[in-house]
Amino acid sequence: MTVNQHRSTAGGDIVGRDKVENHFHGPLHKLTKLDKLKIKLQQEMESEQKLNFLIEKLQSYKPIHPEDGVVGLEAKLEKSGRGASKLAALQMKERFAKLLERWSLYASAQEIFVHVLAIAEVRFTQYISPQIGSLDSVTLDEIVDEKILTPIVEEIGIDVFSMDHMEAMGLIYWLAEQCRIRWHQ
Repeated sequence: MTVNQHRSTAGGDIVGRDKVENHFHGPLHKLTKLDKLKIKLQQEMESEQKLNFLIEKLQSYKPIHPEDGVVGLEAKLEKSGRGASKLAALQMKERFAKLLERWSLYASAQEIFVHVLAIAEVRFTQYISPQIGSLDSVTLDEIVDEKILTPIVEEIGIDVFSMDHMEAMGLIYWLAEQCRIRWHQ
């Protein structure tokens, strides 16, 4: 017996059995490193593939001893004349730390953190550190937003893993706490 569906309508596709849909838009080679990590993260979440340790690259962000002896976020903020923003800075740093802890169960999420931490540290060193002492704090904050925060938030996006400006600024403060960056000369 043959079935002719030549003039059939259904308001969508008519298939005889299984329909496979690919919601991927564009060739795989055009995906960014972060896009690939988020796809991998989604797969890890779906298969409940979790870790109970930090990957080596994320472990490398442990606190270091600063050459100038100014240790910790609060001391750095005081030294740089940003003591008035201490409470907000500590809250943002804590918000980032909780985000880091929550996602640390997944290897891909840890790699995403390494990616954005590296961006933040390198850009801070390139664009902010050379201007500390010659620019006021408002101008420095504008550069931090332009060169670090907004690019990170936009690159992360709103997929399975997201980060807002408060968490991204918390990342900066977390790096300061680890003595990786500083707001003073």
